[in-house]
Amino acid sequence: MTNEKKIWNYLIGRGLSPAGAAGLMGNLYAESALKPTNLQNSFEKPLDMNDAEYTAAVDSGSYKGFAKDGAGYGLAQWTYRTRKAALLAHCRAVGASIGDLQAQLDFLFTELSERYSGVLNALKTATTVRTASDLVLTKFERPRDMGEKVKIKRAGYGQRYFDLYAEETGKDETDHPVSWKIGDEVVFTGNVHYASSSAKRGLPCKGGRATITGIFPKGKHPYHLIRKPGKGATVYGWVDVEYITNP
Repeated sequence: MTNEKKIWNYLIGRGLSPAGAAGLMGNLYAESALKPTNLQNSFEKPLDMNDAEYTAAVDSGSYKGFAKDGAGYGLAQWTYRTRKAALLAHCRAVGASIGDLQAQLDFLFTELSERYSGVLNALKTATTVRTASDLVLTKFERPRDMGEKVKIKRAGYGQRYFDLYAEETGKDETDHPVSWKIGDEVVFTGNVHYASSSAKRGLPCKGGRATITGIFPKGKHPYHLIRKPGKGATVYGWVDVEYITNP
């Protein structure tokens, strides 16, 4: 599965409307071409590192300037010191590479939920790609140039994703019945979680109380869970429906 399809599935699973998901993805494409290891091009020469080298150096700890070097990085080209520091802390907390797609998507959604809730709410109800794209551009990404030409270009990128995936998303048939909704607290009784709703291989984890943070009914593993702090669980990913029960 391509990165763009994984990102689309994730955003729809987290409750964004098709237009909202497309508008956000168009902006992410403009920033990084949807490449989670993308280092801002203008910093490759000064830092003497390409995308892979920079990512590896941050992961290994040999490069300690990640948060303060001012270089855009990742899907959203996070640049500011506090945001990059938070991204790094998140990836380390979940045991993922700084360039891991799933970890960055989870961090992106955390930012939207906690710091840009107005943007997130609008993306969940957006009915046009242009409206969603302009909102992400001016309220979340906020690059130096937010002129009309930039708005048209980014909305065009978003429209491409809408045309590719929205009709498929709108179909009524699903692979799994949806029994819970985002925000519900459940008990996870399994011991494996997955990096995506379609992943073939999972990673071990501990079951316990968790919160549903994403739903993708067509996925092989249709529910995204995040452990409840202090409850002993370590689940943080997509899981199979048969291992979810009510508290």
